[in-house]
Amino acid sequence: MRTKKFAALLAAAAMMLGMGGCNTAERAPAATTAAGGGTTAAAGGSSGGDEEAADTTAPDYDFEEAAVTAIDPNQPTGTIKILIYHDLVTSDAAMVELFKERYGGEVEQELCESGAGYFEAIGKNVAADLSPDIVRYEWMSFPHGVSRNIFTPLDSYIDLDSEMWSPMKEIADEFSLGGKHYYVPHKLSCNFAINYNKKVLEEYGMTDPMILYQAGEWDWDAFRDMITEWCNNDPEHIGYTGVNAMSFIATTGTKLIDVSGSTITNNLENENVQRCMTFLEDICRQGLTGEGYVDPGQAFVDGNLLFLGMEPEWTYGAACGALAGKNIDFEMAFLPFPKDPLSDNYNIAYDSFGFMIPSGAKNIKGAVDWITLYRAEQIDPENVANARTKATHPDYYPKCAECKYAFTEDETYIDTCPNCGTPRRIRSYTYSEEQYDILMDMKSPENGKFNFLFDNCFGFNADLNLIFQGKGEESLLDGPIFYDVSYTQLREANYNRIESILDDYRDRLAKLNG
Repeated sequence: MRTKKFAALLAAAAMMLGMGGCNTAERAPAATTAAGGGTTAAAGGSSGGDEEAADTTAPDYDFEEAAVTAIDPNQPTGTIKILIYHDLVTSDAAMVELFKERYGGEVEQELCESGAGYFEAIGKNVAADLSPDIVRYEWMSFPHGVSRNIFTPLDSYIDLDSEMWSPMKEIADEFSLGGKHYYVPHKLSCNFAINYNKKVLEEYGMTDPMILYQAGEWDWDAFRDMITEWCNNDPEHIGYTGVNAMSFIATTGTKLIDVSGSTITNNLENENVQRCMTFLEDICRQGLTGEGYVDPGQAFVDGNLLFLGMEPEWTYGAACGALAGKNIDFEMAFLPFPKDPLSDNYNIAYDSFGFMIPSGAKNIKGAVDWITLYRAEQIDPENVANARTKATHPDYYPKCAECKYAFTEDETYIDTCPNCGTPRRIRSYTYSEEQYDILMDMKSPENGKFNFLFDNCFGFNADLNLIFQGKGEESLLDGPIFYDVSYTQLREANYNRIESILDDYRDRLAKLNG
């Protein structure tokens, strides 16, 4: 019998439930709060601290371990119930239709609030034995949700050694406990990148960092030299703004908080973390940084910002559209965060997309079919080729803006109207082949270009998230880079509280690990 221990609702951090999703149906619309980018604006599907949720005590919302039931692969898929915070049935209509065509499955959608409301809704449904069959993974799903037995292990349903799933095996291992895998993503994203407008560099005669990256010279030192030169050109110039310090920390190959099995390692005092934060304090103290999160659709309009640390696909589309709309000359580009000069590897932070099966789900077969469909579509060779074509060829409006001529399929990529000669209007902006290759490298561990790290720092409760990314200068990860606040002082002021929160999770994970 499932326990219904409701001492407190499952309080989640107000997380950024989808920064990357502003240009993809797989993501919810980005939330809009505070500095440092997260939902508060920023951690790529993850972090932040909702002020209303942040003053809750650590939740005590526990269930018995989810029962793993055998499924008959030949049984009908049936109807799956999805609990989600955005209209997936509309945004992923093509997948819903494919689910019906290939599996005969139907989708019943229940909408809920995002952030804290999302995890509260999951917990309430599980407690009432009304579990949905599918929910979206978010950063607090692991270890927070898993530590409370909210999710079902997937090992009996997904073969991680199969051709379909083996590329995700190492990633899935990061979300395992006691040898059980609770989350297997169908794809990765590059989380954050350094975004910039090449045209402003040309205007000031500065080196394109893409050249430095291709030459293996794009590191912290080159980054600091560039933002220093930029800010020296004009007192209004800003060298860098965007997300918090986590993506810089990742370049050292170190996670701020590392969860491995039942072991939770706090690296706040790690020499790599300290060295990185000292570097960031220094560029902030020199007046080279802005004040954190800024809308990528507005970030480059006034021409004062050089580098924006933000999810690149969303930023690229938003920035291109805004600059084109104002007739500003631009050539947007992005590249990985600069390499740690002392690291042997090129390390980048990643995020992922996928679904989880809550404890008590009634239609496991349908849920597994849904998860499988997304992975199959992600790796389908024809889809991969079509994605590249679409990304690297202009997406024009189907009718001429001047004479309303309707372009045929054979005229998909011609750039002027054959009837009146008017240049075609672009509906979305495309990447160069070089830029698309970089994007794919930043999303594909199998390409071997980067060492991919996932930091668990935003996977715990609201209190801890508020410490890491809360109110401006009080935030451990925002204060040093954007507000000229000492990392050491912030760390020491919060260290015992952080350890107390982590100890609770250490105890929980140890019990579950057996």
